[in-house]
Amino acid sequence: MRAYLFVAAIAITVLAGPAAAQTAVSSASVAPACLRFGEIYSWNAVGNRTLIVEDNLHQKFKINLMGYCPNLAFKERVGFRSAGAMRLTCMSPGDNVVVNNMGAGFQRCPIQSIQAYTPAMQRADEAAAAAAKPQ
Repeated sequence: MRAYLFVAAIAITVLAGPAAAQTAVSSASVAPACLRFGEIYSWNAVGNRTLIVEDNLHQKFKINLMGYCPNLAFKERVGFRSAGAMRLTCMSPGDNVVVNNMGAGFQRCPIQSIQAYTPAMQRADEAAAAAAKPQ
């Protein structure tokens, strides 16, 4: 499959010029964010609606939840669940973060979005947190 993508990029170079080839190559090399169920290394809760999750390859992802997930920042463990997911399936919106609330049992918190967490996003989040702290 990689050879096919490379050949397609060369064909575009011949037909449309170097600018179109650069666009085709860069769009072909960008893969969507894929956080796999069986490859979660660590996680950190940012409030009760957001998780920063790191996979075994140390790539970070930002998971936004559809609603409020009580005491998420104070949990020692969370789970991730999908209706029929296998170990190497990517997480997607609609899957769940599962937390155990003592006395109330397990609660599912649906995932709204998953995106790659870039260093620029991390700097922006840290700056927003610093600005929100009282001085």
